[in-house]
Amino acid sequence: MRTSFAIALAVTLVTPPLAYAQSDPTVKVGPWTIATVYRADKFDSCTMGRAADGMEIGFARTRDGLALMLDSPKWKLERGKAYPVRLVAGGQSIDAKALADAKSVTIPLEEGTLGGRLRMSSLLQVQGEGATLRVPLDGSTAALNRLDACFQKNSRESAATNPFVAPSRKP
Repeated sequence: MRTSFAIALAVTLVTPPLAYAQSDPTVKVGPWTIATVYRADKFDSCTMGRAADGMEIGFARTRDGLALMLDSPKWKLERGKAYPVRLVAGGQSIDAKALADAKSVTIPLEEGTLGGRLRMSSLLQVQGEGATLRVPLDGSTAALNRLDACFQKNSRESAATNPFVAPSRKP
């Protein structure tokens, strides 16, 4: 299941923006931008992202859970490889796998592992064999709360509650 989740998120990262509904609104929460992602007019996920230190940083909430996505035009990664990483936030650390594309990685976060620490910490360290990436988390408490609310709201609305009215696409 982790592999299918990672592949789905990797596809999300490399799918051209035009493949998504272009009228989807976004919401700014501090430095984070929250968005609702639809595929073929069907709710897929909610994402939050920002740029910092030459990287695009994102979190995606899907039916499978939460994932961290990192992207840099400077990286030359081996597509399909799973790089071992250590995630450190708020004095807690876990081992994880960073699933690579050419210039990005997706790191599935198991429920309960760092969720609370991400909300309380100002920094997440992603320790790889060659370097430690510093992911700023300022404003993440409110942003992660909004991400969760976006997912809950849109998951409920995707059920066929009223087939005569289009669901709201607000994050």
